[in-house]
Amino acid sequence: MQRNILAKFTKPKMLTPRPYQSAALDALDAHVQTRPGNPCVVIPTGGGKSLLMALAIQRWKEAAPHFRCMVLAHRKELVRQNHDEMLEVWPEVEAGIYSAGLNRRDLDHPVLFASIDSVWNKAAQFPRFDCIIVDEAHRIPARGEGKYRTFLRHFPRTIVVGFTATPFRMGAGAICHRNHILNEICYEANVADLIRDGYLCRLRSKVGREQPDLSGVKRLSGGDYVSNSLSAAMSEPDIVRGAVTNAVEILAREGRRSIVWFCVDVAHCAAVQSQLAALGVHAPAVTAKTPSGERDAIAAGFKAGTIQHILNVNVFTEGFNAKGIDAIVLLRPTLSKGLYAQMVGRGLRLQPGKTDCLVLDFAQCIATHGPIDCLGDGGGVAVVECGSCGDTFSKAVKVCPNCGWEYVAPPKAPPSEAGSRDRKLHGKEASDLDILGTQTIRPESVTVVRHKKPGRPDSLRVTYNAGLLRVSEWVCLDHPGYAGDKARAWWRARFPSPPPTVNEALGFLFLPQQILSVTESIEVGREGKYPTIRAASIRRTA
Repeated sequence: MQRNILAKFTKPKMLTPRPYQSAALDALDAHVQTRPGNPCVVIPTGGGKSLLMALAIQRWKEAAPHFRCMVLAHRKELVRQNHDEMLEVWPEVEAGIYSAGLNRRDLDHPVLFASIDSVWNKAAQFPRFDCIIVDEAHRIPARGEGKYRTFLRHFPRTIVVGFTATPFRMGAGAICHRNHILNEICYEANVADLIRDGYLCRLRSKVGREQPDLSGVKRLSGGDYVSNSLSAAMSEPDIVRGAVTNAVEILAREGRRSIVWFCVDVAHCAAVQSQLAALGVHAPAVTAKTPSGERDAIAAGFKAGTIQHILNVNVFTEGFNAKGIDAIVLLRPTLSKGLYAQMVGRGLRLQPGKTDCLVLDFAQCIATHGPIDCLGDGGGVAVVECGSCGDTFSKAVKVCPNCGWEYVAPPKAPPSEAGSRDRKLHGKEASDLDILGTQTIRPESVTVVRHKKPGRPDSLRVTYNAGLLRVSEWVCLDHPGYAGDKARAWWRARFPSPPPTVNEALGFLFLPQQILSVTESIEVGREGKYPTIRAASIRRTA
């Protein structure tokens, strides 16, 4: 968008968003008005991306009546969902749709929701836009051409805003880079925080008895498993029979009523469906080959509760909004962190009467990637199975999040036995893992130093020490935009004095001791190999 279009505006009256949604809107506005480049907003699945997009559009258009915006998505279901959300937020808005799949080709609406497959080679037909929003922005390729790049090339002066739950691509890393279409994350909400605060559903996980041997499965260079090779491994009759039988037993025992199964390909899906039928379980399947009308009918029946189980192949990983999902069965191994997060994310939405979502992993996904709130490098995470309820959790957590059973490490085994006792997830030696990886610690001391980064304002590096653990956070008091706003909120939560500059803060006597005195505990997760602070419990100051 032309950045001066929002230079002077007052926030319109709107629906009351959640606190993190308000923060996201403010961070997006601050970036648009004060910083160059194209921003990205990261919100977990179920966190209300469609609502955020609608609120942002309403805010901008009421500030500038001639404002024009296009919202791009890669599936007709997402196009329709985003359009409907816009009308729910603001019924008076002139909003159109351009999607062959929805049989609509509006052109002149000031707010237009479009399918990238329908518009990518028709950019010349459209008037100018002040802003183009890309939903599921991780689908924009980092390099090469592709449909998004081909379309966006025709709007060089238009600001592009991305929304996604997974800001990374398989083999390409982070989607935001100075040389990419999207340049910087302006706001990111953490899934563990939203679960803790009651905005997303609690997750539980169990790892099944039957685990495939993936050692011989071929891999694409820098990518995921080769589909036909993976299908062959996962379609072994013993693997299918064991996984499906085990899953049905657990689901029945748990009383789960709305279950999504993720399969590798059409052949694997058919094998799973056949085994379910042999056990008396009706489970319609949706694949790329399923006719559109049949797909819509199955999805509608599932959402209405008349269909309990639904199988899918790469269809319901994104854009499938069924709030009642209370169980997910992973039969599709993947090396993609994004795909893993999207599959698990189907169960994060809240619904009355739904207490949690159970994730059954028969595909080594949790072992490969780690907990979804910190999606690390994977590679074998030490895990245990609860001796009381059978749920999975990390050894580092020590206490079962579901029932409170406490894990006590056994005596250290001789080297010859250590591998079997440690029980990392390898093939049929499968153990269990918590799907969330945050733990609470009480810091014993604090250090504060100046942190310098070329080309950026200085910040404070605050390091908390607890035993052998060292974990730091960066307080960017001198930074503009979201980082600076977050730093000043950090200061106000701890001290009665106005937020200072970095130089002023470093001049305060006993600052580390003061930070320690007001910090009751911190919640620590993991980013890759490194611990990171998720939240802090602050003692109230006078």
